[in-house]
Amino acid sequence: MRRRTSLVDIPVDIPKELTDLSESFADVLLNIGSLYELQLKGDLPVGVENGIWREIPKRLGITEIPETQKDKFEEQIQTLEKGIFDLYPITVNCGESEMDLIIGKVFSSEGDSVSYYSGAAGLANNNYINVIDQFDSKLETLCQKLSVRSLDDGESIKDKAPEIKCLDVFSLAGGLDVSHKPICVFFSGGGPENISSLSNLTVFLNLYSARFRVLTMAIAKRYLSGFEIIEGLSDSEISKLLLIWLRGHDVGHFIGEDRLGDKMSEFDMDYMILHELKSDMIALYSFRLFSDDFLNNGLLEKIYYLSVAEMLRYIRRGNVLKHPDSASAYLAWCYFERSGAIKYDPGCGKFKIELLLFGDAVSEFSKELLSIFSEGDAERARELVKRFGNLQTTNENDPSPRDCSETLREVIKDTDIAHYIDYNFITDK
Repeated sequence: MRRRTSLVDIPVDIPKELTDLSESFADVLLNIGSLYELQLKGDLPVGVENGIWREIPKRLGITEIPETQKDKFEEQIQTLEKGIFDLYPITVNCGESEMDLIIGKVFSSEGDSVSYYSGAAGLANNNYINVIDQFDSKLETLCQKLSVRSLDDGESIKDKAPEIKCLDVFSLAGGLDVSHKPICVFFSGGGPENISSLSNLTVFLNLYSARFRVLTMAIAKRYLSGFEIIEGLSDSEISKLLLIWLRGHDVGHFIGEDRLGDKMSEFDMDYMILHELKSDMIALYSFRLFSDDFLNNGLLEKIYYLSVAEMLRYIRRGNVLKHPDSASAYLAWCYFERSGAIKYDPGCGKFKIELLLFGDAVSEFSKELLSIFSEGDAERARELVKRFGNLQTTNENDPSPRDCSETLREVIKDTDIAHYIDYNFITDK
């Protein structure tokens, strides 16, 4: 099965005063790309690796930056000179503009548990800070509605959830410039890399929105009845709704007790799938809290359609047992179909969302998942993962799950719609 990639232009307006810095960051990402390519070839001796890495602080050191930023910039360069094990951000402010370079290693998006040299450069986008703040203001209410208690020792869910920063990216390299391009990165900013210390989340907002408009919209247009509900979304509305979805998912990881982690390894695929699934359901559940707030005037209905369309895009990735987020989307889809919240209409060849049933199904599934985690019931957990059949890939020419319905299999195998996206960054005015 040959998958198609769609190329999309990504214009980024770089302020004149940051032009030299952007060129410096782009050069650094060429070094990151070289390290990545040598990693892939298995030809990266320590001496070569250190030599290429040392070129990075050298290049940054001759960059022209605002005088007020020089001390901080030099400190960041000195940190790079020591070498890093995690992603590391370099930030430079100039007037009202801010530019970031994030470099280091991330785990492969293709699920092979290897960390690769990666990097991204972009301008800070602060247009949606209030959206995150508004969402976070109702986290305690969300816990009450879900009948789960807040964290102990006076710590709030907000304190546990990652701090979000948005970038409009103008360059990618290494493990972030692969077929299935990530739309965000987590990093600890200095601590060991694990779920509890990954306290920083940078969202590539312009790429996230472009992916939705190019890939997800095409899927929705062909396979979702009622697609017109989201067809007219503006770029700012798309960015806003995607951020709400992402924030809901992220905080979902920290809501409710997790005794399941005492019974299953955090690297157990079933555990990882269910963690993603719990977070997805909590995100969907949270939206109703904002129907009279920033999801009013029809946006609540639109974010449900957006979320279902995104499920299909994740499912189309295939090989779901390699990707917990894709497996989560598949299990959620199956649950919604079985509950009648999503129905296939053979008359038009599209899926229909029954919004009233959808809301009920989200509530029931959220409570079931929270119960499994709070009780630490590994048997129920594994039963849930197997509830909708075999998740193994059908064959090398059919990446859909073995027991997938034929109507969903058609969506996964549709090569007329691109599966991947690539970016043509345009920074020249």
